Amino acid sequence: MASIRGLLAAGAWALCAPLAAAEPFPVTVRGGGESSFRSALPKGPAARDSERYDAVIVGGGPAGLTAAVYLTDAGKKVLLLEKEPVFGGLAASGTTADGIPFDRGVAYWTSAYEEEAKILERIGLGAYKDKYPIPEPIDSYLWNGRLYEGLWEDATLRELPASFALFRSELKRADAAKLIPNQPFEEGQNLELDAMTAADWIGRMPAAAADREDPAGKEVYERFLKDPALDRAAPMKDVLGLLDLFSRSALGAVTTEVSAAAFANFYISEIETRYTTPIGTGEATALMEGLLRRRGHLAKLKAGAAVRAIEESPEGVRVRYVEGGKAREAEGAYAVFAAQLKFAPAIIRGLSERDPERAAAIAALEYSHYSVHVLFVKGHPYRASYDTWTRAADARPTDFTDVVVGRWADPAIQGYRGLRDFKKDPADDRGILTVYQPYRHREPGHSAAPGVEDAHVEGVARAAAARLKELYDPLLKARWGTSIEVRAAETSRWPFSVHVARPGHFSKLSKVLRRPFGKVFFANNNIGTPAFEEALFRGHCAANNILKRMDAGFSQEGWSRCPLEGIAP
Repeated sequence: MASIRGLLAAGAWALCAPLAAAEPFPVTVRGGGESSFRSALPKGPAARDSERYDAVIVGGGPAGLTAAVYLTDAGKKVLLLEKEPVFGGLAASGTTADGIPFDRGVAYWTSAYEEEAKILERIGLGAYKDKYPIPEPIDSYLWNGRLYEGLWEDATLRELPASFALFRSELKRADAAKLIPNQPFEEGQNLELDAMTAADWIGRMPAAAADREDPAGKEVYERFLKDPALDRAAPMKDVLGLLDLFSRSALGAVTTEVSAAAFANFYISEIETRYTTPIGTGEATALMEGLLRRRGHLAKLKAGAAVRAIEESPEGVRVRYVEGGKAREAEGAYAVFAAQLKFAPAIIRGLSERDPERAAAIAALEYSHYSVHVLFVKGHPYRASYDTWTRAADARPTDFTDVVVGRWADPAIQGYRGLRDFKKDPADDRGILTVYQPYRHREPGHSAAPGVEDAHVEGVARAAAARLKELYDPLLKARWGTSIEVRAAETSRWPFSVHVARPGHFSKLSKVLRRPFGKVFFANNNIGTPAFEEALFRGHCAANNILKRMDAGFSQEGWSRCPLEGIAP
């Protein structure tokens, strides 16, 4: 997934070449800033929707779309409201003017557990393992100017410090021992890892490896002991340098801050095959949106509709939202809140007063902003692997984390399907590089991190492109005789998009965050991990909870792990 950098006019956040030195390419900005979550309802009476719905769903990302699919599967009438002008949320995608598809959000998904696999099958992606595997090498690592291609392959591990092989070995052992939980984490699983940070857990791996009795384990540990490149005072330091990039990207903060349970759940899939389409996870949300639009008698979809209030009524719920600058009101039997939980207390009337425990849990959540910069470049200058994690000798905490090669599965490029084919010269010269840039909502010494408000967002994209060129051009010139020439850029801003799951998130907060509030059910992935798969699971679970209340005879699918809960006071 991800990446960032910030740039303040005053220069305190100047992280790369001055803006005047950046390439003069056009930049298109997508997505609202922080203020898009906070605008007030227009004064005066609200126009009332003529229809009454079984459920009003707030948020048109993967969770909200999944809830809408399963509710309409059961014949229920839904209204789906999304504040942005398009549906898809963090899984949105795009197409260039000349018809080239690209992904502008969550890039891929992992080998799914049964429930997520059933959801993907339901929406038309059941054959994803055959159709959409990302070809190896999926991951590479540009570290201090040297490219390690195929990061977790045996040949590459022999080039890296021995701590990398030890980490991979211990991660696999934890998975085999069922130490790594999956959705829903909070339901009776081993949460030993939720009691510590990812850095704590990784720091303990050498001691655990010392006790291995099997030949493979002994070999890994002996090489670790003999490696002269390791700093014996901090032998896992080099691994943590890489994993901090991933942790910032996927989990919003470095390994010293996030729960080891969340980290392990994410990273065990990073060493295996992953899956994506030419538009990333956007294929899933596009399929769901298309399905719902074909059900116009049951599903009404409104983009550019920002919800500002949800309150219970004697008949169910009343939802007030802004559409086209005008206040509107809709009524339903139930509501699904599939937007960022941070804003639930301000939107759901009475939540803080009637459920202070939940309000406190929501207030405790921390968030990272996110920018995704799609760079349309001349030619196909970088061809090594799908996703390259990037750490420079002068690494900065606000640097971007990784860059993904676009068009890897575009049949328009001479019918090629894999990254290996990009080592040849494609017939066209319209390349795409996607730069992922996460950053904390608040950074030390600053009242707020810059980059998502209008005054800064274009400069952030230009600065990221300049930093990418600075770090990659020496490698590209040496290996392929190429360089990065940006023709245009599109940057998507995602304020408050990734929550930080600190130790205790799953054992202490998840059950509190997920429980219904009156007739409002929660589906955002803030409940668990900030993952595409989590969003699918929570959306399906919210739908099942509503269906059970509407029909006492409803029986959820045998493959579902969704907890069916009572209604909170």
